[in-house]
Amino acid sequence: MAQTCPPDHDDFSDGGEPLPAPSAEPAEPDRPARPARPAELPPPVARAAPHLFRPGVRLVALPLMVTLGLLAVAGLGTGFVGRFRAAESPEARAFTKLLEFDLWSALVGASIALYVAVAYAMAYGVHRRWRHPVDRPAPWAVAALALGAVLLMGAVFGVLRFFTPPGTLPVPLDGLAWRVPVLLVLGMLAAAPGAVGLWDVQVGLLRLSRRLPTEPGVLTPAGALRELDRAWRDAVRFLTGGSLIISTAVIDAGALRNALLAHGAPEKTFPASSVLLYGAFFSVMFALVFLPVMVLWRSVAGRLVEVTVRIPEADELTEDWIERRARLVAFLRLDLSLPKVLAPALGILAPLATGAFSLFLPSGGQ
Repeated sequence: MAQTCPPDHDDFSDGGEPLPAPSAEPAEPDRPARPARPAELPPPVARAAPHLFRPGVRLVALPLMVTLGLLAVAGLGTGFVGRFRAAESPEARAFTKLLEFDLWSALVGASIALYVAVAYAMAYGVHRRWRHPVDRPAPWAVAALALGAVLLMGAVFGVLRFFTPPGTLPVPLDGLAWRVPVLLVLGMLAAAPGAVGLWDVQVGLLRLSRRLPTEPGVLTPAGALRELDRAWRDAVRFLTGGSLIISTAVIDAGALRNALLAHGAPEKTFPASSVLLYGAFFSVMFALVFLPVMVLWRSVAGRLVEVTVRIPEADELTEDWIERRARLVAFLRLDLSLPKVLAPALGILAPLATGAFSLFLPSGGQ
């Protein structure tokens, strides 16, 4: 009678070679091979397939399409806002033949293209902040932020229309009553994502402030330093976008004033101080959104330093503690004054500062 092998007996075949042991994990179905990105390729493969590192047609065409698209927007803005039905009266036709008017209309188109680019960049920054579900605010919070942006734009528009009602600007240009409001609304729409982003940064800082420990001996929450650094970078990015919009508005107002003076209007009808007040008004309104974020950020950063590198007793001070605290303070820029911290963003407001300086220079006719 044939003898049966026990279940745990090793089975051999083909000259006594053992069979492979069964896998402990179930076999997964075959998945389609995903093409590796160039950054994941080892050096031998990278050298064997250099075409993977060469940009494709679509990748090369994208920057060109963006630039050409912005040029098209600038051309449409120049034609519609700057020149569409702008010279129907004899005085307006004489005004539109000036070189200074050509410069103003070109700057208007360039400003509209810049508004589109800045609005996209700041909206993308808000999208990046909300890319993770844990960072995404509730729908009602998003609606509140959007409503706040609408109320802010309405307040700015109302204040400007109150102090400069239609017919105040003595510019001999047909359709001026709708051209200036269109430019104003486009600029505010472009700045709205920046205001929403700054408010969202402030909300994130408030949440981080609540997570920071208040009792001694409690560890700092993980990722607090990265979150704080990210909040600072986002705030500066949104501030830079708003500064670009304000600077562009000041340049447009100055170009319109130059065209009016070239047409022969007396300087008192459009003084240089009105251009500065125009830019200063927008700067103050945007500062009302940014400065609370800045003050809160420095407060939270200071608390993070206190809970991370706590101040010991006087006889326990060491060189290592001093070095750690100084390194953290330097990384968080708490050792810098406010003008130095904001220098990259505020440098974009150079046209406003240049215009202020020009008020103290004597004119050529004096």
